[in-house]
Amino acid sequence: VSFCSCQDAPTSGELEQFAKDLKHKRIMLGFTQADVGLALGTLYGKMFSQTTICRFEALQLSFKNMCKLKPLLQRWLNEAENTDNMQEMCNAEQVLAQARKRKRRTSIETNVKGTLESFFRKCVKPSPQEISQIAEDLNLDKDVVRVWFCNRRQKGKRLLLPYGNEAEGMMYDMNQPLVPSALPIPVTSQGYSLAPSPPVYMPTFHKAEMFPQALQPGLSMSNSGH
Repeated sequence: VSFCSCQDAPTSGELEQFAKDLKHKRIMLGFTQADVGLALGTLYGKMFSQTTICRFEALQLSFKNMCKLKPLLQRWLNEAENTDNMQEMCNAEQVLAQARKRKRRTSIETNVKGTLESFFRKCVKPSPQEISQIAEDLNLDKDVVRVWFCNRRQKGKRLLLPYGNEAEGMMYDMNQPLVPSALPIPVTSQGYSLAPSPPVYMPTFHKAEMFPQALQPGLSMSNSGH
């Protein structure tokens, strides 16, 4: 309980009972989980997804996040039980939600991109458990995090920058004049490479493949013939 930031931290039993009461009263009042998430945005400026409300009711959030959400949901429940036009407020918010969807996505990407990038540098392909933890820490849906990592990996492949320092070294070599040791077979007998050489060799083959590719079967057969 000590790690919870709430001043009056509820016990796990109290959280479980509140989650049951919330679900029961929500259904009795005719609200969906999505309605609750939208209403929190309307009333308190903090919108939550249907998935988050579902996980709260199913006790699938961490104890710390359950503590954080409970006061907001308690306030909403009190409002819903004592306000006649709560459903109208939710309906109005739902109409506006679609219009704000694109902006909200951009906002999420801007605020969280740096954190996601730092996770990506540590682990290119996190496990489902790690994705769940990242999503919970950043208050995002798991699918959003999973798709972000998938897109980020594809972006790295398109840029020919897999994910490590070796890729950065390749890009550096491509932009700098080649020294003789960087090219397997010198273009001239003096060991100087011609200007068109970098785009021919560097982008096409990985470093490990340069020597095998340079020794073509046809070349060895031609030499043996003489």
